[in-house]
Amino acid sequence: MKKQFLVIGLGRFGVSVAGTLTEAGYSVVGIDQSEDRIQRVSEEIADVIKCDATDADILESIGISDYEAVIVCIGEKYIQNSILVTLLLKEKDAKKIIAKAGTKTQGRVLSKVGADIIVYPEKDMGERVARSLVSSNIIDFLRVSPDVSIIEIPAPETLVGKNLIELNLRHRYGVTIISIKNSKNEIMSPPDVNYKFQKDDVLT
Repeated sequence: MKKQFLVIGLGRFGVSVAGTLTEAGYSVVGIDQSEDRIQRVSEEIADVIKCDATDADILESIGISDYEAVIVCIGEKYIQNSILVTLLLKEKDAKKIIAKAGTKTQGRVLSKVGADIIVYPEKDMGERVARSLVSSNIIDFLRVSPDVSIIEIPAPETLVGKNLIELNLRHRYGVTIISIKNSKNEIMSPPDVNYKFQKDDVLT
């Protein structure tokens, strides 16, 4: 069964997160209280729900504990809603809560009410731009936490012709490959451990 993710707030950041997870082969449900946003993203996200995430009864009906993670992408202008939603998610036994923040102060508050991971989109975007300028190999970069980053790179020559079992990347380097995109833009997620890497593959 596919892992399921819930994205709350379908602004630019929320849609970007939902789209990336969908492309990686995961099941995504997006919710927002704006009818306009729901209409705009309905073609990009298969399952969208128009509702108010600050309503505890609605969150209860969605089945929060069924999701691998819930990503709170409500805009910084509505930080009070982010805080309330994060608190309610914690009370509803969410497995993992990832919350968007605009400032360190907002991040600290969100952590205190239950967020497991805080994401700072503007700060992270700055890092991604800087890294793309100094490294020709990195296609994209996202820091999820101080210890975890998601990086998209072309398959290094040293990997071509070998499979994940041979390479044992997780044990040797603490690296986990979560998806492989081939030259036809076909995405394998999770990757087949017996798949032999090709020259034009892109790894995440």
